[in-house]
Amino acid sequence: MTREVNSCQRLKLRRKAYIIWHMSDMHIWRNEIDRIDTEMQTLFEERMHISAEIGAYKASLGMPVFDAAREEAKISEIRGRASSEELADGAERLFRKIMEISRDCQQKLQD
Repeated sequence: MTREVNSCQRLKLRRKAYIIWHMSDMHIWRNEIDRIDTEMQTLFEERMHISAEIGAYKASLGMPVFDAAREEAKISEIRGRASSEELADGAERLFRKIMEISRDCQQKLQD
């Protein structure tokens, strides 16, 4: 019986150590995601500032905000850089949303 108890205790300790080990990994992974998110936000804001400049230029020339050919060419380029079809789909959704936000920003300059 003592041997069984010790065996159970060892299993519980191993399980606890395994969980703690993976929790420390989770902490490391989350820190990496936080770092990447910060970089992405900085780049997004930089992109939006440039987009506003483009919008002001377009407005001064009376050009339309939406350029379907340009956007589709960019999406094709983005998809081509992806390392898998699944990531290509995700990248396309992400960049279509970013382009939508950019168009909204540019449209406000023309209104």
